[in-house]
Amino acid sequence: MRKNLRTALAAAAAAALTSSLLVVTAGSSTAATANADDFNGDGYRDLAVSAPGTVVGGHDQAGAVVITYGSSSGPKSGRTQIVTQSSNGVPGAFEEGDRFGEATTSGDFNNDGYADLAVGAPCEDTTAGLDTGEDTGAVTVLWGSGAGLTGGTALKIPPLSYPTGYGHVLTSGDFDGNGRHDLAVGLHWDNSVFFYLGGATKGSALGGRTGFEVTPLSDVVSLAAGDVNGDGSDDIVIGGHDSSRDLYKQSLYLKPLGSLQPEYAGDVSHGASAAVGDVDGDGYADIVTGHPWDQRASMAGTSLGGNVSLTYGSANGRDTSRPTVTITQNTDGIPGVSEESDNFGSAVALNDINGDGRADLAVGAPQESIGSAELTGSVTVIPGSADGLATTSASAYNQGSTGIPGAAEAGDLFGDAVALTDTNGDMLADLAIGASGENTFDGAVSSLRGHASGLTTTGAVSFGAGTAGLATDGWPEFGVAVTG
Repeated sequence: MRKNLRTALAAAAAAALTSSLLVVTAGSSTAATANADDFNGDGYRDLAVSAPGTVVGGHDQAGAVVITYGSSSGPKSGRTQIVTQSSNGVPGAFEEGDRFGEATTSGDFNNDGYADLAVGAPCEDTTAGLDTGEDTGAVTVLWGSGAGLTGGTALKIPPLSYPTGYGHVLTSGDFDGNGRHDLAVGLHWDNSVFFYLGGATKGSALGGRTGFEVTPLSDVVSLAAGDVNGDGSDDIVIGGHDSSRDLYKQSLYLKPLGSLQPEYAGDVSHGASAAVGDVDGDGYADIVTGHPWDQRASMAGTSLGGNVSLTYGSANGRDTSRPTVTITQNTDGIPGVSEESDNFGSAVALNDINGDGRADLAVGAPQESIGSAELTGSVTVIPGSADGLATTSASAYNQGSTGIPGAAEAGDLFGDAVALTDTNGDMLADLAIGASGENTFDGAVSSLRGHASGLTTTGAVSFGAGTAGLATDGWPEFGVAVTG
């Protein structure tokens, strides 16, 4: 039964801490960018928009992913493809509560020139493990082709005794420096990260599988990839919960698929989300982490309304000669004011919006109030510069901003997800924004174009779950995650 607005908003507020952990906000790899997110090979990058609450065949929260294909004018609601576990060639059965699509990441995993999409269904029941297999989770790779995504392969789950929520966080990158995309997977309540190597087949282990434990974390909550030390292979930033000290931290590992053990290069900052990109244009990817929770004496790194932190990259990994920079909505130049439960930093993305060769930062604050409307949401964009993030040139956007379709309404959660990728082929990153709470959690996605002068709302597009072709008789949450 569809929840009414009052119940939905109460649930969203009560679950704010938990829902933030499910956000995967990793930008495209910097070491292997070719075909990273062009599923049909037409030269335009595409978006994968998650809708894990979608009803499929009468089964609530079976889940779906909507592909919005890029074009010369960007994404269009009329150029979409809906993929569920009932789609032709997709393995598995659509069952209640699977939440297929809760996490996604893209890359050309079989090296055929078309981007593929890895889809996590963290509540899928399988035969893995020693228990009943309930909620073990699953990851399916949907294969790109000239016709778009066609068919898929279920990846083999590692031989864990009690896997739970496999695939609840994902990212991709060229972790061994061979020019092919690899896939990294995390699961609930476990501190392991598993890697599937890119290859030339569509097998259940891709080109091979390996993994390692991340200590002292009790569970992994985010993954992000990029070439931090400039050696030509991607490094990985692993975020997780250290329950022994009640803190969330982000750790950098260099050469995670090198010939030896992954090289732990220190903790970059606190937080539960992360993105990697070269903010200052020095050739080394930098790391932005988001810590959306309100200030607590018991949890390190928190601040009123949430924050983001920038750690610079160098040939040694972290640049320890430059201090980490932390930004809140009270920082000079940042629009708005830090307020309780804004969740500023729950979603972050990095890419070059204005074509100056430096990555710009998009920060989601999905629980920001706009006027008297609560849990409405906003997104702040902070340009990159030679000196780092140029906070004095920051801009904020919400559904009440001029040029953005729709209206700023209570419970929209605009900024629940953010992604930066060039969907119209002009070599400038466009901003996709998820608003999973739109229309009582039907959800919506908006796209704003990159421009030489910065992000522009001219030509902005927005469409909801129904327009995309999804069933809206449940609680689709269209836009709760976006990959591009």
